Amino acid sequence: MPLEAIAVLDDGDPTTTTTYAAAPKDEEVLRELRQYQTHEVAEAQELDEYRDFLENALRPLGLYSDDFLPDTASTCYKITFDRELVAIFRLTPVAPDSPLLQIIPGAAGKRVLEVNNIAVDKAFRGDLLLGIILRNCAVLSHTMGFDFVAGVIRQEILSWFTDFGTIPIRHEPLHLLGDDTVNDFVTYFRTDSRECVDYAITRGYHYFHRKVTMRNIKADVKRARRRAVDGELALHA
Repeated sequence: MPLEAIAVLDDGDPTTTTTYAAAPKDEEVLRELRQYQTHEVAEAQELDEYRDFLENALRPLGLYSDDFLPDTASTCYKITFDRELVAIFRLTPVAPDSPLLQIIPGAAGKRVLEVNNIAVDKAFRGDLLLGIILRNCAVLSHTMGFDFVAGVIRQEILSWFTDFGTIPIRHEPLHLLGDDTVNDFVTYFRTDSRECVDYAITRGYHYFHRKVTMRNIKADVKRARRRAVDGELALHA
């Protein structure tokens, strides 16, 4: 699957001005985004690397199962930062008997793409990566001709996804991730029109801008505190 649409966004030359509707264009944010590159996993060696990354990320959390490995219907992706693998995800068309078709409002009879295997290197959790993945999923779903892109998420981390802007659904808890004591819920984006995808793109840039700006503010505050302490020490030296 070509990734030109995502590459255009990461290169800071968006196809629509709605990208900056919720936050001003900031070259520092765009510079940081360019360090992340999305690639389709195609070679056998890349697929082995994908599987190892998935197991290493999920097994310590007690979430890993061989059932989570991709099948031939899936398209797998990896994200690199400065050429190092830092995250993976895959997209799989849902089967006609999938509960997602009944749970997602308006999805009956529609084409739904499910996001699986989201795994992020520990050093990059809480940073830009989840937003990059979710934005990419929306863009790719639209490019591939799907009406919805959705994921089944543990209740404990559901807010990480909805804070980005995915749409949560209130339904009876599912138990699809291998543990009957864990409650799973569905969250989704509509991707059947360019306007829907523009929302994910705009929301994505707002998310990236907020993350980078707040990180810089914290660094500025730390520097100001150090200067104040150093000045106080100099005054009493």
